[in-house]
Amino acid sequence: MSVMGGGILLLALSGIGLLRPVEDVSYTVLSPIESALRSIAQPVANVVTRYGDTRDLTSENESLRLENERLNAELARLREETTRREELERLLETKNALSNQEFIAASVISRDPGNLRQLVAINRGRNDGLKVDMPIVTEGQTLVGTIARVEDDHAWVKLVTDVDSAVSALLLESRAQGVVAGSYSREMAMEFVDQNAGVKEGDTVVTSGQGGTYPAGLVIGKVTGVEGSRQELFQRVTVEPLASLSKLETVLIMISFVPTQLTPP
Repeated sequence: MSVMGGGILLLALSGIGLLRPVEDVSYTVLSPIESALRSIAQPVANVVTRYGDTRDLTSENESLRLENERLNAELARLREETTRREELERLLETKNALSNQEFIAASVISRDPGNLRQLVAINRGRNDGLKVDMPIVTEGQTLVGTIARVEDDHAWVKLVTDVDSAVSALLLESRAQGVVAGSYSREMAMEFVDQNAGVKEGDTVVTSGQGGTYPAGLVIGKVTGVEGSRQELFQRVTVEPLASLSKLETVLIMISFVPTQLTPP
């Protein structure tokens, strides 16, 4: 029988249902094999799909991470600009309040590495007209210290808490006078305050202007403690500086003030 003839015969037998038992047997035999193959292939397909999804997620997460870093850097920059602008605005208020004086601004660029002295370096020097003993102030007309040493492009400032600092001062409330001196412990004390002066905690200490070293009226600090008995000649008055000396970033140099050293007769 020819192939074509066999094919026609199979079609005819299938048409009248005589081949259905054979077809059913084939399906019964092949179906479990197909199911087994599918059960083997499906995990592989799932792995491939998950790999593609994971790769996409990894790429997306990396993009998000980079964007987050960029936004954090931008936020930090904006915060720094805001802080800087607010600081300069407060310094401008100080400059306007002391309109009878001339100032130049300077940035703190270094601090004395030792623990005994209270000195900071600023980025202004002899080339900017700075001279030794010029007063340094910050926001709120608060005294920082004086120029201690001048180089061409920078200078060292002696803070009011330094052991060699001594400022003629008075208490705004009682008008009692004395000298505010620094110490190795970075604390300040107002010395030579009369025992009868009504000094109390919270009183404001300002420069008196006496002696010619500082202009009058610059804020030094607040009284934090008062000690002394009636038998003593002077009170022991501790003073806390109002300037945040440990956080100084920008200061004003009073270039128009010329200190004078008065010689007793």
